[in-house]
Amino acid sequence: MRRESAMISTNSEFSGLGDFVLVSAERPLPHWSDVVQRLHWPKIGDLVAQVHTHEHEGHYLAWRGDVSHESAASCQRLDLNVSESDDAVSDFIADVTQPFMGKFVRAEIAPNGTLTGYTDATRQYPLYAYCRDGLRVLATDLRLIAGLPGVDRTLSRDAIYHHLNFACVPTPHTVYQSISKVPAGMEVTLGKNIQLRSYWDARYPETHATDEGTLTEQLNAAIVETVSGYRQASGMTATFLSGGTDSSTITGILADAAGADNTAAYSIGFEEAGYDELDYAEIAAKAFGVQHHTRRVNANEGFAAIEQLLEAYDEPFGNSSAVPTLYCSQMAVDNGQRLMVAGDGGDEIFGGNERYAKDYWFQRYYRLPSPVKTLGGLARKALSPIDQRFINRVGNFLYRGSLPNPARFYTDDAFASEFYDTLLTPGFRHDLNPDASLAILQGWYDQCDASSELNRLMYMDLKMAISDNDLTKVNRAAKCVGASVLYPYLSPSLVNFMGNIPAHYKVKETQKRYLFKKAVANILPEAIQQKKKQGFGLPVGEWFRSDKAFRELAADTLLSPTATERGYFERAFIERLLSRHEKRVWDYTQEIWLLLMLELWHQRNVDAPAATSHAA
Repeated sequence: MRRESAMISTNSEFSGLGDFVLVSAERPLPHWSDVVQRLHWPKIGDLVAQVHTHEHEGHYLAWRGDVSHESAASCQRLDLNVSESDDAVSDFIADVTQPFMGKFVRAEIAPNGTLTGYTDATRQYPLYAYCRDGLRVLATDLRLIAGLPGVDRTLSRDAIYHHLNFACVPTPHTVYQSISKVPAGMEVTLGKNIQLRSYWDARYPETHATDEGTLTEQLNAAIVETVSGYRQASGMTATFLSGGTDSSTITGILADAAGADNTAAYSIGFEEAGYDELDYAEIAAKAFGVQHHTRRVNANEGFAAIEQLLEAYDEPFGNSSAVPTLYCSQMAVDNGQRLMVAGDGGDEIFGGNERYAKDYWFQRYYRLPSPVKTLGGLARKALSPIDQRFINRVGNFLYRGSLPNPARFYTDDAFASEFYDTLLTPGFRHDLNPDASLAILQGWYDQCDASSELNRLMYMDLKMAISDNDLTKVNRAAKCVGASVLYPYLSPSLVNFMGNIPAHYKVKETQKRYLFKKAVANILPEAIQQKKKQGFGLPVGEWFRSDKAFRELAADTLLSPTATERGYFERAFIERLLSRHEKRVWDYTQEIWLLLMLELWHQRNVDAPAATSHAA
């Protein structure tokens, strides 16, 4: 039954947007207020946020935006959260069985200088930690630590390698060797060193072994109750609406809970054929009766977004779908709506990722007798000299199907691992473990409390595809234009509920979202139920081929003397990559984008560090 009193409330113009840094230093940090003003505070759209400071006996605090400061004899505390009550964060940390809606990050400094921080269940706010040479720091943006005097800013080759494999720098790494990301659902303590304690994690006991009809009803009730709680207590409720099942379900439920007149949906399309889902988004919007705002982004606007994205991300980030996220968020802000609701996380808890369906066929091949797989391996070798798209796909299937998970899952996008000897220079490869990125996935795979293969894959995605990649993409792009985003599907209670659902109800052979689709059938229009997944796709691959500005930026940046002299990549490989993509031998959109953003990040933050501070 829906808890009628539960809803999201935010009383600040910043709608849950803000940043903080806490420092405990054994040696004084002179002129703290001046130090704070020189830091690179990330942009929050057109909002001007005054920076507040506090210092006392080696303890230094600075914060701005929607951050609350509490001072007591036991500690100084900074909180950044959007939830249904001021006590909700403390209640959830103390007892994770308590329902919690929203997001939070918390940091405290004790009288003895010990720092303690907390991330929410899926780390919807980032938290970074530094503990070295008598300096202990917790902060919500990497630049707020890297800019402090005395901090070691040595770059991490391991992190750059991981970025090339995952399109992001995975937890606990950052682009700097000495600064760490705090994982999701974690308590972190900085004393003599960094200590972590997990207070919440996703588990998969699969105890709801009742009949399909009952499970369908229970899941429908759980989704409706959870999503309804994310309506705003006052004003409009705004949603991302791609026209897919996740965002359409959220928009439909919120329209019912908040009223269609109080619900606005925002959708992005593109001029290029095959990348535009505005027709489906319009079907959903009309069915729910919500206000619908749309925009088509062209190549010129995509190109203009690059500079904004370089400002938005505090370390290299290679997910190009940040472009439509940025423009969708900007539409909402232009209409006075700074708090948005998104459907991210649906794939990872309901079973909607295409890779889960593909793994069914890979698993069947993997279980074939060894002699059959040996013949497949010989066929792959025989086909390898033929550089054609179809032949390449056949060879890729035979190779991946011969591997167990998580190695099989990893090879889906492992760019730097696949081309380790030809992409990376000998100098970059020196002392680098080629299996280091796979080891991160292996760690999550082994840590997962699940008996089924599917749930282990979904757990890995929850940690990396969601916490490290997707939430970083959406939150940072939205924040840069002044919007904050909430994710109902990532509410701990709903994640726990799905962990109790048997895996075969999530993906039934190759039928993705099997139970979810049944559970929301009474919510979604028939056309949305039948459509294939796309989301906010982006035609950046076409832009790299046909748009002069994109094509020249990629070539001029990646083949520049600056990039070559950096010593990371073999120039001949980059030339061949660009040529093969342009000739459509293979689609290297993702690889070109992440290489480009990596080099542009270096130019901005290493070669000529940005002096811009968006503080007042």
